[in-house]
Amino acid sequence: MDHSRVAPALTGRIVAAQEWRNVAFVHWRVDPAVVAPLLPPGIAPDVEGGSSWVGLIAFELGDARIGPFPPLHRLGSFTEVNVRLYGVDRDGRRGVV
Repeated sequence: MDHSRVAPALTGRIVAAQEWRNVAFVHWRVDPAVVAPLLPPGIAPDVEGGSSWVGLIAFELGDARIGPFPPLHRLGSFTEVNVRLYGVDRDGRRGVV
């Protein structure tokens, strides 16, 4: 099982693209038992140093585009805020929930 922290290279053609600007990542330690009921079936909290983590990620999404077409201007730029939990499946694959 590969536990690399480096994502594999993407393959295939690009169908969409975007830029993240003015990014802020804020994380809090949480008890894994607190977030476990919030995860989908088959996903357990990813634990690091005895804790799971909740992430708040805020950014300006800009220059969103589809395929080879130019950016969508006003429709392609907006502020986004994500709340994330981190999980691991039965095969040990880690991911953002």
